[in-house]
Amino acid sequence: MFFSSSSTPKRAVAGLFIWLLAVGMVFSLAPKLDDVTTNETEEFLPAGAESVQALELRAEKFPSGDGIPALVVFSSRDDIASKNEAVESFTKIARSAAAPEAIQSVLSPGDSLAANATLNSEDGSTSMVVVTINGLPSNPPFQSAVEWLSDRAAETGGELKDPEGQVVDTAVTGPAGIIIDAVKVFGKIDVAITAATGLLVLVLLLLIYRSPVTAIIPLLVIGSALSLAQAIAALLADNFDLPLNGQVTGIMSVLVFGAGTNYALFIVSRYREELVSQSDKWLAMRSTMSRVGPSIAGSAGTTMVAMLALTFSSYGSFRSLGPMLAMAIFVVLLSGIFVMPAVIALCGRWVFWPRPLIQSHSFSDSGVWSRVGQLVVRRPLLIFSITMIGIVIATIPAWSIKPSHNFLAGFPDDMESKVGYEMLAESFPPGRLAPTEIYIVASEPNILTAAVEIDDLTARLANMEDIVSVTGPTRPAGRPVNSGGYLEQGGGRFISLDGSTARIDVVLKGDPYSTESLATIVTIREILSSTEFPTLLAPYTLVGGDTAIESDTKAAIDADVSWLAPVSLIAILLILILLLKSVVAPLYLVFSVIVSFGATFGLSVFAFQEIFGHSGVAYQNGVWMFIFLVALGADYNIFVMSRIRESVGQHGIRQGIAIAVGRTGGVVTSAGIILAGTFAVLTTLPLRDLFQLGFAVSLGVLIDTFIVRALLVPSMAAILGEWSWWPRKTGRTTDIPVNSS
Repeated sequence: MFFSSSSTPKRAVAGLFIWLLAVGMVFSLAPKLDDVTTNETEEFLPAGAESVQALELRAEKFPSGDGIPALVVFSSRDDIASKNEAVESFTKIARSAAAPEAIQSVLSPGDSLAANATLNSEDGSTSMVVVTINGLPSNPPFQSAVEWLSDRAAETGGELKDPEGQVVDTAVTGPAGIIIDAVKVFGKIDVAITAATGLLVLVLLLLIYRSPVTAIIPLLVIGSALSLAQAIAALLADNFDLPLNGQVTGIMSVLVFGAGTNYALFIVSRYREELVSQSDKWLAMRSTMSRVGPSIAGSAGTTMVAMLALTFSSYGSFRSLGPMLAMAIFVVLLSGIFVMPAVIALCGRWVFWPRPLIQSHSFSDSGVWSRVGQLVVRRPLLIFSITMIGIVIATIPAWSIKPSHNFLAGFPDDMESKVGYEMLAESFPPGRLAPTEIYIVASEPNILTAAVEIDDLTARLANMEDIVSVTGPTRPAGRPVNSGGYLEQGGGRFISLDGSTARIDVVLKGDPYSTESLATIVTIREILSSTEFPTLLAPYTLVGGDTAIESDTKAAIDADVSWLAPVSLIAILLILILLLKSVVAPLYLVFSVIVSFGATFGLSVFAFQEIFGHSGVAYQNGVWMFIFLVALGADYNIFVMSRIRESVGQHGIRQGIAIAVGRTGGVVTSAGIILAGTFAVLTTLPLRDLFQLGFAVSLGVLIDTFIVRALLVPSMAAILGEWSWWPRKTGRTTDIPVNSS
């Protein structure tokens, strides 16, 4: 199956025609990628989580809150009077006929005593105006409304200047501001990554082969594979409601270019070898694909299995990205075993132009990697011990990891929503930006019959050490009101229109995205589970808000990891057993990718926290690092072990290993540098989470390339010898001289 498309000119042309026809047909049927991408965070939340149910309940029971709030921040420590004047001026403009239609409501500090207490800081230096905006954040009217608010706030603050500069600092933050900034960033990711990755791959291929033909052909084939994968992704998103955003499509571009280029390097490298002993280019390609085709299929298989496992995750981001990336790898695999060989074979020896024709001495068993191979087989136990000591030391920083659950912390420091958040954090309790919402729901419109129980619950929450303030139907301003007059005294805004649901707003003392605040959500839920509402029919409670969402996200990720890691490793082990027809070698190959991940994770944590000064490591990135590094780490091991098995059968254990390391060293090094380079493109993006993912995967690929593949795996193969292939035999156990090949 691996050489049918390139064994004859007719089959090569036919295969190429079918490929182009398929790309054209799918592309014509698929909607535009931009039309099906979404940046709605709800699409990527844990499925069925309590916080997600709270979001849905809020939309149903509190329709006035259907819009998304923007927090317009005004701050001045030097001139509080000017700040107040700016707030008043901005509020008039935001409520005027000139305001965008998308603006639903405006809540200002001057509206009431309760609003004044809530929206002004204790020292009076900072105020915020809450502007609720209707519509979807991805729609132009919503984005225009946020930009309009930002411009008007800056103007009102800028009107009050002294000779030294602006008196009042302003910024738009809150859910609306954060979402729009995210939309802007994600909207640029796909194009930027695709262009940067394509250019990088072209430059690296030119440096490696010094041939424009060898560089351009893989790029064209991979480009067509990416177009087909993106078109299929658009169809899947349109017909099966799988969410897509710029992050998904951007990572897909990196993975397609990285994997596709690796497959091309494996094919071209072996094709050059075969042309030395085979003058017929078609027979040479047939022999090439019979050798490297199974390795390419096995490499793609391990990646697809790891990605497909994510389909069954409860965390929405894993569940959406996994099948998309698995599909993309499958498309690249098809291009690698059918299209790439056909195009290269059609070009024949001209594919290496303008370099000289292949010479018989091009693949002599000498050079750096051959010497490395000889060193490993002479001192395998020593090499293994030194390598493992280094790996163990590298994992140590992983124990000092500081998990980060704050998506906003990953934004650039100058992004407006982050600036606004930091302005609020300096003057308000940090939890004010992301209050926690508690919903008490009854099946009948009689929620106020449980007013005593609700007030007792509110009091219990207010007395918690980690909570700053609690407001609700019985305490609309944070303090008790006269019994029976709840609605008249402001409690009505905490009761649903149908009278069946009460809402309690909780402001946490600490950072709402900290590990401690996430633990507070768990405590609140425990309190609610022990609270009874005897006068209500079938009551239930829900805890929502950003902190609850992050708490549920952490719980979902923890639950996914508990089964995802072992299932992925077992699936990859089974693929290796089928491919290598051995039990022992697959076991130590899986061991090698596990320890490689440990070293990469430890070094990455050290780099993020000690060198780059990040406040922490994005919590979900640990899973992505594991999935990518375990799947991609197996790729080079498959290629090297397949070559070791082939060489051992001809030259014996030790010489066979040395020869295999020497002859695969150049191509695997080139492939590793290109794959690391493609993921390194993610580090150029203005998002900490993607920077961390790109850095870690790039580092892990380089560790696999230069340490695991070159030293650890060959040393284990040399130590175990013939047992590596148990229960099969390689056919030769004694070494013969290298030059006998």
